Amino acid sequence: MTILRRIDRMLERFLGIMDGIASVSIFVIMILITADVLSRLIFNKPFVGTAEIVSSIIIIVCFLEIPYVAVKGAHVRTTMFYDKVGAKGKLIIDILAAFLGILVYSFIIRASWGNLLHAEIAGSFRVTTVPGRFAIIFGSALMILEFIDQIVKYGYSLLTGRSFYGEGGSVQ
Repeated sequence: MTILRRIDRMLERFLGIMDGIASVSIFVIMILITADVLSRLIFNKPFVGTAEIVSSIIIIVCFLEIPYVAVKGAHVRTTMFYDKVGAKGKLIIDILAAFLGILVYSFIIRASWGNLLHAEIAGSFRVTTVPGRFAIIFGSALMILEFIDQIVKYGYSLLTGRSFYGEGGSVQ
């Protein structure tokens, strides 16, 4: 069990790093858009391709951020049914949701893989979509790893009635 806890902590740290990269990317978007607007206002010359570059970076940000949100348990969920079941019912629902998530993200990887190297965003400036598509595949793979991690944690709690982290208490 100690090794599983260590893997869980390493995955959370790695996803925290991906969150940091996503945060820096948002800052880059902010600087790029601000510089574009200032260039448009002051020199009457906007930067070419700002919209295309920003749209490509936003995809990267989203798919680097999604697994970290899952680690923190911050995804939006409808709790109408979830709140009416006991602790074991919640664990079963969470395990089923993780299996469904693995299925969905597997399809996303499969759909993104085919055109990985051959697509670009056309507009005033051509931007390759390789980094964005790679981020979709990479982020989806990280999401699958997080779902597997959740299945292990929730499954342990369901089978033993104790917290995965070993703090002694029972599952609430």
